[in-house]
Amino acid sequence: MKYQSQKIITTYSDKQKISVEEQKIYHHFLELVSTESIDKIIERFRILFIQCSPYQTPEISTALRKIIEFPECQEKFNYILNRCCYILINHQQLPQDKQNALKKLMTFFKQASDKSESSYYTSRHTKKMLELVRNFTHSQQYLSLKRIVELMNLSYKNDSNNNFNQPLENLHYHYPYLYKYLLINPNSSKEHQQVIRKMQMQKQKQYEINLSHYVTQQARLQLSKLKSSIVTKQLQSVKNPTLLSNDELLLSIKQFVGKVEGNETYRNYAKRFLAYSTLPITYHCFKDNFYEYLITSFDVAPHQIRVQLKDKLYKYLQTMMSDSDDELLSEFLMIKTCHKLLSFFILRNQKQPEHFLFINLISNLGPVITIGLLLKILLVCQLVRPNLEKRFAILFNHYKFSTQKKSQWLVKALENMQIALSTNFGTIDISFFY
Repeated sequence: MKYQSQKIITTYSDKQKISVEEQKIYHHFLELVSTESIDKIIERFRILFIQCSPYQTPEISTALRKIIEFPECQEKFNYILNRCCYILINHQQLPQDKQNALKKLMTFFKQASDKSESSYYTSRHTKKMLELVRNFTHSQQYLSLKRIVELMNLSYKNDSNNNFNQPLENLHYHYPYLYKYLLINPNSSKEHQQVIRKMQMQKQKQYEINLSHYVTQQARLQLSKLKSSIVTKQLQSVKNPTLLSNDELLLSIKQFVGKVEGNETYRNYAKRFLAYSTLPITYHCFKDNFYEYLITSFDVAPHQIRVQLKDKLYKYLQTMMSDSDDELLSEFLMIKTCHKLLSFFILRNQKQPEHFLFINLISNLGPVITIGLLLKILLVCQLVRPNLEKRFAILFNHYKFSTQKKSQWLVKALENMQIALSTNFGTIDISFFY
């Protein structure tokens, strides 16, 4: 028979008492992450929350008992348990292999959820604790927690073992610029958001370091005329940090760092365009200039395709906010224009995920030039970067159940976008390579 809580209204005074006991538990685990190994802390979790055995710090088990004795305590219990888990995940002093211990913690939750009530559980307190844990494993907090642990586990796997037959969603961890849109939703807890932001920064930093090391290795290889096996062996020790081939990666870096627009890099080309656009010009004139700025990317396409793409872009720009054509260009108009162009080239929104033009661009220009086209827009207005990232996240979710093999066009676009963002907006400088 399941434990039935009494229908008693929790007063303000009761809530204050719960808060005091709650803080004791948080402080306890905050102290533990500074003094004990994660394996020992996970075992403490099991004893306190799962097994309900005598706890070696009686004050904490008493505090927890007081909390669950209050009626309608499930929501508070979920919050406490969830936050204690994130205390472990967020702590910076934990070793990199902490994901194994956290997987063990998730196993404990699953075991508690699978347990059937029997005469063995005679304690009223134990029965209620087991029921609370079971309910927690069906909560949104638990699902988010489980996703975090899975993400951490994936992030330590070697990408070279990537299986093309695996679904695209297994590559969530690989694109930190999409974390905010793939892993956080409006109902995500504050702790969950903190973990995602921290993982995003760490993953992006490590990616940039790995990319810099790889490019340095390639520069040394080009400068060196030695072909001895010893030199080759040393150079091979630096791994390609992307899912592109070595040739594809070098081509991408050359595109986003080297001189591609005449004798200018994308960044310098954008600066020159912006310098001209700061002059007092009408919005209509700006759109004409923006058109000329963008269409050089179409030059690699066959003549007929090039004409079609130019015609589509020209007509789109001419009709865009035409009521403002006679106004002087403003920051608002520039931002709005860049927003609309990203919608035009990639997709509109989640409700209208049509992306035929984007696929057409990749098919005819290739993923490198296509991403270069989008980079031109970002370099003109960096404020629209979240807009671009969100649209890529929509595409990712749209194809997440497709195999990586079938979605290679999207994988290559995502990889090139990550390189473009890292080399133009990141902390590394690999311009020495070209």
